[in-house]
This record gives sequence, C-alpha cells and structure tokens, in this order.
Amino acid sequence: METYIREEKTYIDGIPRPFLCHLQTADTSGSVYPAHYHSYIELLLGLEGEFQIFLNGSWHLWQEGDLVLISAEEVHHIYARSENGGSYIVVRFVPELLQSDLAGSGLEPGYLRPLLSPEALQDKVIPRKDLAGSPVPQLFHRILKESSEKEYAYELAVRNHILGIYLWMIRYWHKKNPASFDYTAKDQELLRVLEPALEYMNTNFRQDISVSRLAELCGFSYSYFSRSFQRLMHRKIPDYLNSLRVAEAEKLLISTSLSVTEIALATGFETSSYFIKIFRRYKNLSPLQFRKMLEGI
Repeated sequence: METYIREEKTYIDGIPRPFLCHLQTADTSGSVYPAHYHSYIELLLGLEGEFQIFLNGSWHLWQEGDLVLISAEEVHHIYARSENGGSYIVVRFVPELLQSDLAGSGLEPGYLRPLLSPEALQDKVIPRKDLAGSPVPQLFHRILKESSEKEYAYELAVRNHILGIYLWMIRYWHKKNPASFDYTAKDQELLRVLEPALEYMNTNFRQDISVSRLAELCGFSYSYFSRSFQRLMHRKIPDYLNSLRVAEAEKLLISTSLSVTEIALATGFETSSYFIKIFRRYKNLSPLQFRKMLEGI
C-alpha cells in the first residue's frame, strides 16, 4: 500500500513556524492532498468549488464559504468534487499559539479542548449560512494577506486574527451546546488538577492504565476522580482512553503496512477482535474498510 507519514512542522532558519497560511487550488476533480496528519491545528475556508474531507471516520461535504476545523494530530483527506476543482484558504497554527495568549487566565482548558480533542465533540464543518454576518471570512483573507506581504509585526496581526476566528467559533459552539463550555470557577480549577492524569493518558495510552493510578496523580480518591472526570470530560475514562487508541490506530493504518492485529497490540488493545469492535464504534467502519477506502482515493 502507499503510505503517508506524519507531516512535520515547517522550519525557517532552524525555528519552527508557529503558523502557516496559503491558498490551496485544485485544477480538476480528485484527491487534493492524500491522507495525512500533523501537529498543527488547521482551519479551511472554501472559496470556489465543492470538496469532501474525511474526518473522524466519515466524509463531510464543504464548499464556498464553509469553514472546516481539523484538530491537531487528526487524520484527514481532502477530495475535490467539482469538475474544475476549486480553491480554499488554509490556516495552520500550533496549539501553543493560543495557549500562550490564554496562559494564566484559568480558562484555557475549557476553551482549547475542542481543538485538541481526539474525537469530534463539536461541529467540524460550519456552513456558510451560519458564518453570514460574521468577521470570519474577512479574517481569513487578512491572514492570507499578512502572511503574503509580511509587513513589520505581521506575526502579531496573524495571531490576533486567528484568535478572532477562534473566539467566534467557541461562541458559536457555546450557543449550540452550552454544557460543553459552561465551567464554573471551581470546574476550571478542577480541570487544571486533572491535567496530570490527562497528560499521563495521552502519553501512556498504549499501556494498561488503572484508574487508581490516575487518581493518585491528582491526589484524589478513586471514586471522586472517576466522577469528576466523567462530569468535566463528558465521557467515562475507558471511553477517553479508547478514543486516544483509535486516533493512533488511524495514523498507523494510513502510514504503515502493519496488520490489524499488529496495530491492535501497538495501540493498547488486548485483542484484534476488541480493537475492531471499538474502532467500528468510533468510526462507523472497520479498520480494514478505513484503510481500503483511503487507499482507493
């Protein structure tokens, strides 16, 4: 099979770029960019033509004026449906770009989680009609202009424009699903206390992780940790771990020729049958169907 490795950060003079922006064009229908993933958060704004993007186990249609969110490390594939192709603006940025602005505010865990979540908790494609009257399209064009002309302090302008887009997005999500964002001051503090456990799971999800170990990292009892985690993360601990494992499995399916059994073991599943069951639950198709679908594009 043809494989697609992880796309690494772009460096200039040995320094990683915190953001990238360009105009992507396609002359005909077909694959625009093969299945891949990267550490950047990516935002797309459709300008011309009709496209499909593979995200979270399914295809999403998007076109002129639609906004697309691709989370960091999320496998995605873009396909042009229009006979004459089309174009869209691409804005990429590292999560730290927003974290640095929110650091110390006590708000960053709740605000940033939709961008970093291993599964789609919020809309990944926001239609043009919902963007009507918003500053979002104009901000995309300003980012493209600043990135192209590179006037003095353009980096500050780009960062501010990205923050403006994300501010609009989280308010949009909040109106649609307030429960995902409405954290009290006590909840915000609790989220910060949970961070060691979240970091431990993000790093060690391939291993057998006990809830007792996670509770210990936060200084909580088993029961209090379990209740707090489920309330604030909107899912149970095993579900969160499985979402991390499935996200890693997606990457191995497109970037290696490992068998399903090998991938199951490499991502922390005890058996291939359980891996297939969980993968299908999260992605609505089997691991082999996932691989074959992206191979055939």
